[in-house]
Amino acid sequence: MLVIREAQMKAFRTKVLQEFENRRLADIARRFPTRYAELGEAEARSIIQIGVRASEQLDIHSEAAVRSYIDLMIVYGESFDRDSKLAFETAPLRSRRLPADARVSLTMARLGVEPGFHE
Repeated sequence: MLVIREAQMKAFRTKVLQEFENRRLADIARRFPTRYAELGEAEARSIIQIGVRASEQLDIHSEAAVRSYIDLMIVYGESFDRDSKLAFETAPLRSRRLPADARVSLTMARLGVEPGFHE
């Protein structure tokens, strides 16, 4: 029987997250060039990391949903989900009655954006 130790899982998770960050960084630079130029690489990477942690707290785990959540952070600001002006649009993110994989999609629909939107 194969046994995976906690330290191995932690190392694997770190590597997977680093690869995800690198892919997201390149994607953000390509799809949102003006915003990426404003932020710079370090700030864009920070937003990606914040987005991953925030998604986890919201029980949103699919890569596609986390990608879209981070896109929303890039466009609307990293605290868009707590902005009182967007309370109606972002309400699905906080609803535990909705399936986790539907929360980001519904939020995007309420904001009038499609997956893969560009600057």
